[in-house]
Amino acid sequence: MSIKDLNAALAAVSIADAPDEWALAAYRLAVARSEAAGLPEDIDLALGLLDKAARILTADRAPVEHGRVVTAAANCHRAAGQADRALELFERAADLIAPRAPAAEHAAALINLGLAHCEAGHPEPAIEVLDRAVSLMTGGRKQPSDTDASHPGAAGDPGPVPDASATDSEDSSRDPGPVPDASATDSEDGSRDPGPVDEAGRLLGAALINRAQARQSLGRDEDVRAALGDYRSAMAALPTSSLQAGMAAHGSGAAALELCRRGVSGWSADDAVDAFEQSLSVLGHTSFPFHHAVARHSLALAFEMRGGLGDLARALNSAHASLAVFDPRLHAAHWRTAHATLARLEDALGEGDPSAGRLIHVARLLAATDETEREQLLRDRLLRAASLPPMGMRTALEALIGSVAALDLDDYREVLRTLVGVLMELPEQLLEAACDVLCRVHRDHDSTAVLDVTLDAVISDRLFGPQRVRVRDLLEANGWVRP
Repeated sequence: MSIKDLNAALAAVSIADAPDEWALAAYRLAVARSEAAGLPEDIDLALGLLDKAARILTADRAPVEHGRVVTAAANCHRAAGQADRALELFERAADLIAPRAPAAEHAAALINLGLAHCEAGHPEPAIEVLDRAVSLMTGGRKQPSDTDASHPGAAGDPGPVPDASATDSEDSSRDPGPVPDASATDSEDGSRDPGPVDEAGRLLGAALINRAQARQSLGRDEDVRAALGDYRSAMAALPTSSLQAGMAAHGSGAAALELCRRGVSGWSADDAVDAFEQSLSVLGHTSFPFHHAVARHSLALAFEMRGGLGDLARALNSAHASLAVFDPRLHAAHWRTAHATLARLEDALGEGDPSAGRLIHVARLLAATDETEREQLLRDRLLRAASLPPMGMRTALEALIGSVAALDLDDYREVLRTLVGVLMELPEQLLEAACDVLCRVHRDHDSTAVLDVTLDAVISDRLFGPQRVRVRDLLEANGWVRP
């Protein structure tokens, strides 16, 4: 229901004639207002409604309902940055709900409390509380993460992961900062009754993710390894394409990267690269832009640490992708860190070829890598271009195609062949803009005739009948003359 509908529902109930009904309506409206809060006044209005509801649904008379109201108030204080007050209220809510509510609601209250301890800088109590939440959701069964996750496939590995995963970013001095919490328990509406399987998996995943974050904050090698075990267990519990799943994969990569930085035996940057790439398969550029940008930056750091052939260019490409999403007005700290990473990578690449620009390095990577990675890199850049307004899309295409056209002819042919194939699978407007840009880049090139012959040969080789006709029609509409 909309806030307007909830306001109307509250107005339709008389507090004198039906106080309990009024209190529940006020609670629902307060939750909606706090979740949509854009101004401090919204939080204040929500807290005012919750205070009245709590005075009606008292702890003595309706302890579970009172606990839900207190949870909602705790979330309001948390949103307002009042961590200590939020922690106090989450503790009270957990005490009220624990002996009376179903296991899932009890676990949700403990997860909220554990997260509040983390945010207040109390990792040890957070772990203790989240241990109880995990035990509730598993019936006391020992989780693989309760043992030492010394390496993927060791005792800490929960086994095959059904494409799901989650967590925070790594060293805050180099990474854009933590991914927002993965608890997914901020919506405190305990009156809902979601499907038992999905709810159990979501809550178990949330408890494990938050316990992993608390363990990571302790900083010892054994704590980071234990956190990795939690992330993997969360991966097994969570729905595949959820935000939590992507955050779990990111957290696993962050922990692996930290162990690699410390030189812990058995870990390499490849472990982090694999985990971050898995997170990006869930955290899409359009579906979860901020989380996507954080994961992109983390992937850049993993490539930089790996340091193999072409890895600095891969890191540069990934860091640039993250910087393109961060807004310096909204994500100032993340933007500054990503910008510093990008500058560091450009300096490192510039040592070998000071005259080469950012996109030249990416173009050389496209030419040097195999067909599978080339296609993935081009698809990613083209999809990001397609999400921009027309002028921005054209600018991005000009930069990409112009840098590729500066390659040697054989390299240009290889990249162009993949580019044309990928364009045929993407939105029509992107194909139209790319054909226009190709024509202009060729016209402005020193070897126009040679590039035109190459383009025509690629069209004949890469495309089939109707596709060839369509692309040549678009090119000719922009002044291209077939050789």
